[in-house]
Amino acid sequence: MKMKLSVNTNHLALIDRVLESGRLGKSREQVLNSAVIEHARFILAGGASFDRGSPGVIETDMPVYGPVREDVLIPAVTGKAIPVHAGEVLRISQVKGGTCVDYNAYNLHDYKEWLDCGFNRVRGIPVGRGTIIWTGSPRARPMQAILDHSENFHQYYQGHRCNGVMQEMEYGFVDHPNCQDTFAEAIREYGLTPDDVHDSYNLWMHTTVTPEGRRELHWNRAKANDHVDLLALIDTLSVPVVCGADTSPVSNFAPGAIRAQVFAASPSTRGLVDLVQNRFGRLRSQKTPKDFRTQQILAARELKRQPDYVPQYLPMPPEASLEVTLTPEAGRLLETLLVTGNYLDTKEQALLHCFLRWYNATWPRDHVTTKLAFRGK
Repeated sequence: MKMKLSVNTNHLALIDRVLESGRLGKSREQVLNSAVIEHARFILAGGASFDRGSPGVIETDMPVYGPVREDVLIPAVTGKAIPVHAGEVLRISQVKGGTCVDYNAYNLHDYKEWLDCGFNRVRGIPVGRGTIIWTGSPRARPMQAILDHSENFHQYYQGHRCNGVMQEMEYGFVDHPNCQDTFAEAIREYGLTPDDVHDSYNLWMHTTVTPEGRRELHWNRAKANDHVDLLALIDTLSVPVVCGADTSPVSNFAPGAIRAQVFAASPSTRGLVDLVQNRFGRLRSQKTPKDFRTQQILAARELKRQPDYVPQYLPMPPEASLEVTLTPEAGRLLETLLVTGNYLDTKEQALLHCFLRWYNATWPRDHVTTKLAFRGK
């Protein structure tokens, strides 16, 4: 069966990348036919149409920390903004156990760059040892990495943060301790405002989510002296706070104190910073303020149209077409896949769909969810 496949230059670049590798054939046509067959085999072997490839790992040695340079006790329902420089390790630990910790972090030299929970969820929800924690677009670069943690360590960063509005609406409490207000008070020491608080990267918050999207909050299993170690990959203002929720089991209805320690940088922690930044922190698409068309931050809060504004959007890639002859096997498989309703409406669309799904599921490359794997751990 002959068909004309509508593509753009980005699609052609990916097809030619696979062609140059020799993995699926010696022509564009062979690559596309083979992608249909390989994608179908992937589905029959238990894969799903929406699967993406393995995020991969970076093997490295566990670094040795420098000596403790700061040690802070953070009482219940308070927090502390702590500068942690690249190569230093922030250890957050439980005092009595059973306490949920909410966490914010900012670039120490540019508060508009912060730990972005949404960006960290863009390719899944990585958690635990080896997780690289990113800032958000447009900078979008590695900020911290989880080096180690105790057992009974749960993370949750699919939500917002507890706040006074929720407490008043649901319980009738006014001025009840909450993470929004606690964050705001902690960062006020550095001139930031309540508007600068961002969604919380929660530590020791055991939460599951039902298929309907309803959160289920479980009791906190953290023990005294349990800890998590965060390596700073850039200079950060790190802000751990104790969640004030005493009406849910996230802190077993009785929030306690936590401890924050900063370990000085060492040659091995600096080496790990260089390893991560050289791989992920030098991308041309990572924009900084010098790249912005508008560089000045608004001082006034009211928004007004800029009279000299001229749109400068990125262009659509040019369109192209390919003449493709489907093999009988590929044609039958496309008909079967179209019946599922997951491959658009026509064989032409399904053919491109299969190629891109195959590429996303199998082509080796880095992801935002690529993790560190420490030898011997």
